[in-house]
Amino acid sequence: MATFSRVGLRDVIFWKLTEDNATTLTYAAAAEPETLDAIDVKLTHNNTDPDVLYANDVENDVLYPDTDITMTLEVKDLPLSLRAKLLGYTVDNKGVVIEEAGVTPPYYAMGFKSERRNGEDRLIWLLKGRAQPPDDTYRTKEGATINRQNETLTMTFIKRTKDELYKYQLDSEDNAVNANKFFAEVYDGTFPA
Repeated sequence: MATFSRVGLRDVIFWKLTEDNATTLTYAAAAEPETLDAIDVKLTHNNTDPDVLYANDVENDVLYPDTDITMTLEVKDLPLSLRAKLLGYTVDNKGVVIEEAGVTPPYYAMGFKSERRNGEDRLIWLLKGRAQPPDDTYRTKEGATINRQNETLTMTFIKRTKDELYKYQLDSEDNAVNANKFFAEVYDGTFPA
């Protein structure tokens, strides 16, 4: 089996999770996904310290607790409209984003593609995450020197309540027929017709 390194990142998409309980799992309508221009994404698995059981004076069993994923995404710009949606803020009728105290951000799924050296893509869905308010840094111009001021978005992804899933991945060469449908909606085990 040939292996290929990842060489790209594109097509970051956010899709609102509207309901997730023991019996119902619903994402927003297909017309509502949000996209943005990404520079870098880092996924960090947390809660990965093992619980080792000892018996007969030796290691006998290893258990790992449920993980959560911290996603750090560097973007060219986080549009105020998307920032408001991800954080649950209000936008008034003049387009002003109002950052209120005590607002709980809604859950979102996040998908993206990473091109691999063979020209194929690794496709990823993170299924249930909440954004934390980003830190903002503003810096003055320094003559002719350009200092880009990119933004960083951090989200924590957990398993869904209904099915306890937290992530889907697909290499496009493994299912080329359906790879282009993987982001038509949040993948749920079937591909749209």
